[in-house]
Amino acid sequence: KEYKKDFEESMKGRNLTGLEVTPSLLHVKYATKIASEKEYRKDLEEGVKGKGLVALEETPDMLRAKNATQILNEKEYKKALEQEIRGKGLTELALETPDFVRARNATDIASQIKYKQLAEMEKANYTSVVDTPEIIHAQQVKNLSSQKKYKEDAEKTMPYYVPVADTPEMQRVRENQKNFSMV
Repeated sequence: KEYKKDFEESMKGRNLTGLEVTPSLLHVKYATKIASEKEYRKDLEEGVKGKGLVALEETPDMLRAKNATQILNEKEYKKALEQEIRGKGLTELALETPDFVRARNATDIASQIKYKQLAEMEKANYTSVVDTPEIIHAQQVKNLSSQKKYKEDAEKTMPYYVPVADTPEMQRVRENQKNFSMV
C-alpha cells in the first residue's frame, strides 16, 4: 500500500527519464533506510544498553544521586514491609492459613445450627392471645358497616339495572315449584 501510494504521489503523470525517480530506485532507498535503522538499533542494544552512562556516573553528584535513590528504595521497601507484615502481626498471618479458614467456616456453620435451634425453642414459647370482647365487638362492627355500605351502594345502582325477561326454562321451573308446593 505504501509503495503504491508513493508511486501515485511521486511518479504518476511524469516521464521516467532519470534514474533517481524509478519505482525500483525508490524501493531500494526505502530498503536501505530500514536496514540502517536495524543497524542503529543493533548498535544501541549491543553498545549502549546495559552499560549505562559510564562517563557520567563517575562524577560525585551522580554517585550521590545514585546512593540517594538506593536509600529511598530501601526505605520504601521497609515501609511496605511494616505495613503488610508487621502491622498485621503473626496473629493475622495465622488467621489466613487454610486450616484456620476451614475451622472458622466449621464454627460458623455450627453457630448457624445453634441459632436455628434457639429460634425453634423460642417459637414453642409463644402463645396465642384469646380475643377480648372489645376485639370481637370491633370485628362485628366492621362486618356490619361493610354490609350496610354494600346495601347502600346496591340501592343507589338498582335503578340502572334492567330485569331480564323470563325464559321458557324459568317459567317451567316456577310452574314446577307451584306444583310441588300444592302437593
